[in-house]
Amino acid sequence: MALASAAFERSNPAMDKLDVSTAIVEIPQKTVKKITCMGSGFVGGPTSAVIAYKSDVEVTVVDINAERIAAWKSESLPIYEPGLDKIVQAVSAGVHRSQQHDSHEPNARSDHVAPVRYGRLFFSTDVDQAIADADLIFVCVNTPTKTHGIGKGSAADLDFVEAATRSIARVATQDKIVVEKSTVPCRTAQSIREILAANARPGVRFDVLSNPEFLAEGTAIRDLLNPDRIIIGSMPTPTGYQAAATLAGIYEQWVPRERIITMNLWSSELSKLAANAMLAQRISSVNALSAICEATGADVDEVSYACGLDSRIGPQMLKAGPGFGGSCFQKDIFNIVYLSESLHLYEIADYWRAVINMNEHQKQRFTKRIISCLYNNLAGKKLAVLGFAFKKNTSDTRESPAITLVSNFVAERARVAIYDPRVQENQIWRELVSSGSDAGTLKRNVSVCRTAYEACVAADAVVVMTEWDEFSNKATGGTTVKQEERKPLATINVNSLPSTYTSSQDAVHDASEQLSSPNLVGAASFQVPSRKGTGVIIKDPSSGQIKTFTNQRPFSGSNPLLLPHGFSTPVQSPPRQILSHQSRYVSTQQFPGEYLTSEGFPNTCETAQITDMPHSNGVSGRLQTAEVAHKGATPTRLDWARIASGMRKPRFVFDGRNILDHSKLEALGFRVEAIGKRGTNVSE
Repeated sequence: MALASAAFERSNPAMDKLDVSTAIVEIPQKTVKKITCMGSGFVGGPTSAVIAYKSDVEVTVVDINAERIAAWKSESLPIYEPGLDKIVQAVSAGVHRSQQHDSHEPNARSDHVAPVRYGRLFFSTDVDQAIADADLIFVCVNTPTKTHGIGKGSAADLDFVEAATRSIARVATQDKIVVEKSTVPCRTAQSIREILAANARPGVRFDVLSNPEFLAEGTAIRDLLNPDRIIIGSMPTPTGYQAAATLAGIYEQWVPRERIITMNLWSSELSKLAANAMLAQRISSVNALSAICEATGADVDEVSYACGLDSRIGPQMLKAGPGFGGSCFQKDIFNIVYLSESLHLYEIADYWRAVINMNEHQKQRFTKRIISCLYNNLAGKKLAVLGFAFKKNTSDTRESPAITLVSNFVAERARVAIYDPRVQENQIWRELVSSGSDAGTLKRNVSVCRTAYEACVAADAVVVMTEWDEFSNKATGGTTVKQEERKPLATINVNSLPSTYTSSQDAVHDASEQLSSPNLVGAASFQVPSRKGTGVIIKDPSSGQIKTFTNQRPFSGSNPLLLPHGFSTPVQSPPRQILSHQSRYVSTQQFPGEYLTSEGFPNTCETAQITDMPHSNGVSGRLQTAEVAHKGATPTRLDWARIASGMRKPRFVFDGRNILDHSKLEALGFRVEAIGKRGTNVSE
């Protein structure tokens, strides 16, 4: 039995339901032991993982894309969301983890013991079997904008929704609850109900619910663990109410009941489109104001801050930038435009279309400003684009403003170097080719780099397109990060022959991703004429001793570091493939008089001078230091002085996200241009 609002049986608006939350009746729930999620994308994957993690229900995620399902089963998940990998590992079948570990939940206390449930999350390509086994089915398939026929460019393409619905009707041999979670046009649930009813086996009944997701990419796990609201739409029938109460009962295992809101199907469907349209409208509004700020000398950050202090407005989604991106905002506004036109509400359609027009205008306006500052000529010039994801803390590039700007730069015959810490290179190429740019021209003029420093070498300008924390030279609260405030990094020494230090932060990131080891302390990468490779520092699980190992090859997806997986067993000696530092001793000024083996400098030691380290061929030599980044540390902020030293003059920085301290950059000799602010050399 579950508690459900008495407003189920009333016709009052949703706000009235909230106002009478104390008036409750008992509605019997159906038993749900197994859930199937059809679709393993940015919605289906994280949603299923959290439901399996927080409830007592077994969840199977199915997809016809075998490559994607294989990725979900691996340690390299197909999408990036902070905290997602830990939750998937904790609840996936066959993953063994100790009960005594830090919580997987973001921002949780480090001494919290998280509940671990084994074998509650599965991934499969056997769609029919998953449908047959499920008591409740989430439909989380893609609903892109149509690229053909009537409604091309604005209507939602519901091919995948219909295909999923027909599969459910064909396979199901018992009653099921079907939950529409994909973002769809209003009244799509009616089509689903009709298809299911027309194709159902004799005696099989389906109850259709609408349960839209309100996830923000980059904070999806936090949003799922602690949602603002859960919306459940149902038909106003006893079986509809029972289905809604059943789904509410699942969410009630971790979501307060007052945040679970029930309404009719059509209101639920439209609420998702309306929410995204209003959020996008706020972004376009502040971007429109940014143009006025640039012309008048006002500062868009100050203007938006002042507006956000008004309790009727609030501070959220008032950050000016190069335009909104992602899979939802533009698509959902187009859905409203098409719906309005279908209902002959042409003025309404024009109003919402203007939000998208402003978004496109912002991208082109930023492009033109860059061209103008670079003396109206980009031909042959190198532009370093920092960030390709549409926002930080996600690997999603759909509708990213960077796609448009890079395409514009290439059209102007510029050379473009792109770096993003989370977006895979093949994904960048796929987006650029899909945008309509010629593949041959792209290959000649665009490069994808492993580090920001590589991208910025010999660049005429740096264009910040994603607000990744590592790009910023501001600390929390807006103050500049001082070099001396940064936590000292441990150091490991490599051969003293002329060497090139290469991205220790990339090394520790790659090592962390591949090893998923709680014992990994740090990593470094280095290159010398006779040797190129990586080093790691680990804590021996059996003795607690800190050890250092090196590998002759750099970390990469196709060339992983060869170490015992997860260090789940004591490391008695380095594996044969690993080159151990066999030096005689280590001495440090921090620990005077203490002599340590090369495989054992303390975890608290911030620097260590390792001497007499042999080459892989046994030849000893004097040593040189390379930085080692600590696992779990905040990504190292860019050294903008280092970037400045390698750029062509005059040096330009175009701050598309207003994440940089302009005065500090100007002191380094940069000319800084930012959205919503007057440029460095503009006279007052």
